[in-house]
Amino acid sequence: MDWGDDLPGDLGAEYWHDAATEIENQYRHVLQQDFDSDVVSLQAYLHQVAKLGTLPRLPVQHWAEEDVYEGMEAFVELIDTYPLDPEILKDDDGVYRRSMVRFCSELLTAKIALKTGQAEKAWWHLSRVSFYDGQAQGYYQGVKPAEDKKRSGRAGGIAKEVNAQLIARNACIQYLESDCPKGGWRSPRAAVDAVAPKVENMMRKQGKETDVRALLYVWLNGDPDVQQAGGFRMQCIKE
Repeated sequence: MDWGDDLPGDLGAEYWHDAATEIENQYRHVLQQDFDSDVVSLQAYLHQVAKLGTLPRLPVQHWAEEDVYEGMEAFVELIDTYPLDPEILKDDDGVYRRSMVRFCSELLTAKIALKTGQAEKAWWHLSRVSFYDGQAQGYYQGVKPAEDKKRSGRAGGIAKEVNAQLIARNACIQYLESDCPKGGWRSPRAAVDAVAPKVENMMRKQGKETDVRALLYVWLNGDPDVQQAGGFRMQCIKE
């Protein structure tokens, strides 16, 4: 992006260049962080921010309070439409998005100041950009680990259950084959009544509570390996 024009000589070309570079870096930061490198979407969003002009002041410790912006529907809409992947950060109270709306506003103001040769003003607004970015990232770091922990906990619970069922299934196959009476199992129920208690007892000793009886009926009706071990075809029909 073209961020600015030449500065008056007394401000120094290097000072201007550093500010222009910082603005460009911050632009790329937000582009990659939340807009998934979609330049068109970011530019459209910044256009909406620019149209709003002055943003309302925040109450002290706004992340701990419910903010009410009477007559500021456009600002609320900017918060609501700021793009976030809910799988990464839900931000139910809007703290992260609210900070990033202000980040965008200060970035635009810094750009305008630099274009008009006001390097000092541009740097002041860039300091505000850094402030709001730090505020957003601080919230992110505080909330994200908790969300990750919940998500990994759910995934871990599912993995443990799948593993327990696999252990139970293999044990059922073993008992269906080793405990099969001469002439084969009389019926699926007879096989379940004989095998399920043994496997459930084995699972309890391992600290796993598994409804083997229910699972074994399912496997005898749909798992070829379990059916073969018991000598049954589909729908538990005795061979």
